[in-house]
Amino acid sequence: MKTRLFIGLPLTSGLKKKIAFLEEDLEKEIGYKINWIKLENLHLTLIFLGYVTFDDFLKIEEIFKTFPWGKKNLMKEFHLKIKKIDFGPPGKNSMIWLYVEKEKRLEEVKKEFEKRLEEYKINYKREERDFLPHINLCRLKGKKINKEIKKELNWGVVFEEIILYKSILEKDGAKYEEKIKIKLFSDSDML
Repeated sequence: MKTRLFIGLPLTSGLKKKIAFLEEDLEKEIGYKINWIKLENLHLTLIFLGYVTFDDFLKIEEIFKTFPWGKKNLMKEFHLKIKKIDFGPPGKNSMIWLYVEKEKRLEEVKKEFEKRLEEYKINYKREERDFLPHINLCRLKGKKINKEIKKELNWGVVFEEIILYKSILEKDGAKYEEKIKIKLFSDSDML
C-alpha cells in the first residue's frame, strides 16, 4: 500500500494567530465567507513526494535520521519574511497564498533532500517549475474574487522544524500526520 507524503515546515502558533486575523480581515474586504485551510494544517511545502511505497518510506526515514549529512549549517532554523498575500500560483486565481521570500539556505536544504532522495532511488515526481516558497491559505474551488487582494506584509517568521508529513485526503479536506520531525537550532543553540 502506498502512502501520500511531503516534506514541510510547520508554522509557529504565533504566526497562525496572525494569519487568522489576516483571513478575517480579508473576508470582510471581499464580502463573503472563504473556506480557509484549517490553521493546524498550514505549512510551507519543501518537497511533495506523492504516493510512496513502504520500502521508499523506510529509505526516507533513513534520510531524515542522517540529516544534516555532515553539513552543520543546514541545522539552523530559518528566519524568513512573508512578503505578501495574493492569488497563487502566479498568473492564476485558484488559491490564496502567503508568498515567502526566497532564501539561499532554504533552497540548499531542499536541494540536499532532493539529492538524497535521488541517491536512495525514491520514486517521486520532481517539480518542473522553480521553487517558489509559499503557504497556501485556501483553494478557491470555482469561486471568483473580483477584488484585488494583494497586500504587502513583510512579516518576519521563524521555522524551527522540518517534518515528514503523511497526507490523508478526506471529504472535508486533507489531514496531516507527522511521521518524522527534525528540530532545527537557533543561533544561541549552536554556540
